[in-house]
Amino acid sequence: MTYEITDFFGNRVPLKPRVELYAVKDELMGKEMPGLAIVLDEVSDEPDIQYAVLTVSFGDFIGIKNAAYIDTNNCPFARQLLEKGIAQDTGLTKNSGFCSYPLWVFREDFLQEHSGGNYEKYSAAFDEYMGAFLEDTEDEELTMGGI
Repeated sequence: MTYEITDFFGNRVPLKPRVELYAVKDELMGKEMPGLAIVLDEVSDEPDIQYAVLTVSFGDFIGIKNAAYIDTNNCPFARQLLEKGIAQDTGLTKNSGFCSYPLWVFREDFLQEHSGGNYEKYSAAFDEYMGAFLEDTEDEELTMGGI
């Protein structure tokens, strides 16, 4: 499926997303994981013309499944894609320099449709890691101030 945006000059640009993976690390556990990267290719007569990378990686593991920070600094059209229903804005942001990057959670069917197998790798690694994390925390007894 393609998505059409209007660029800065008012031109309509058809884009086809593809899911790629970033290498990210959970600093708490010291584990390297795959993170989501959404690349946008321009649909034209010439193959494989990369238009933009919608997401930005800070190298950190995001503990929300299907989530990624959006590079609104280099993709000012990003909100147009959000309005097409590919994701939901969490209301959370990460600041870097003078820029603020919103955190979106992408629809699973969107990721599966454009993954070429990469989403399945991400999803399996995320589920395995979070499952192990939850098992570890279930073993710990929660107390309230020694009560």
